[in-house]
Amino acid sequence: MILEMKDIIKEFPNIRALDDIDFSVDEGETVAIIGPSGSGKSTLLRCINCLTRVTSGKITLDGKTFVDAKPGGPLNKNHEAKYLPDKELLEICCETGMVFQHFNLFPHMTCLGNICYAPEKVKGRSKQEAEKRGMELLDLVGLADKRDEYPGRLSGGQKQRVAIARGLAMDPRIMLFDEPTSALDPEITGEVLNVMKKLANEKTTMVVVTHEMGFAKEVADRVIFMDHGAIVEQGSAEQIYGAPKSERLKEFLGSLIN
Repeated sequence: MILEMKDIIKEFPNIRALDDIDFSVDEGETVAIIGPSGSGKSTLLRCINCLTRVTSGKITLDGKTFVDAKPGGPLNKNHEAKYLPDKELLEICCETGMVFQHFNLFPHMTCLGNICYAPEKVKGRSKQEAEKRGMELLDLVGLADKRDEYPGRLSGGQKQRVAIARGLAMDPRIMLFDEPTSALDPEITGEVLNVMKKLANEKTTMVVVTHEMGFAKEVADRVIFMDHGAIVEQGSAEQIYGAPKSERLKEFLGSLIN
């Protein structure tokens, strides 16, 4: 098991965004998270790599527990989540690669520069080593010829493929995708999904928040349906789409058809 989250609660002012979540991911597994907007999908993803800190609960990544607290109730001194010191936390969070909805590339760096920055600065790799790996990853996503281009000269699909290569450059134990195609035009969505399908076929461990139901059906080993900060139902794609159990999931899937 690469990731385990137990009794996770995340509270913002006047709202409980995650409500007693238990979630795990096995090595080589592709997990798709679906659900309506505001259901807590992206918040769950951001808690995995500490972009958002939980109110209470326990998270273990690759055998290392980096936050722990007793579950239950609103935020208070007895239940406040306790994280490892920042230096240790950074080392653990480097085991995740994140691909954002809006790419988040550095505009003043070339494609290769974007990919090599973190391996050089965070992991201390030499420029030669980082660039060699960076070119391998650009080739993987079909953009080796764009190594010296700046993001402003790329299409949305190309930017997202560079972002995937950047996430992979740290050799993470798990890749996290936060609605990676929602900002793309429909005609270029396929080029990003094809890269993700290739990663799934290579058994890259992935958690994907997505509205692409076709991708989830075809690629995901497990599909999780969330609503109002809770995991309502989970199972194989066949179970979730072919034989949903909860009325809420049936209603959600029906809304997609209509």
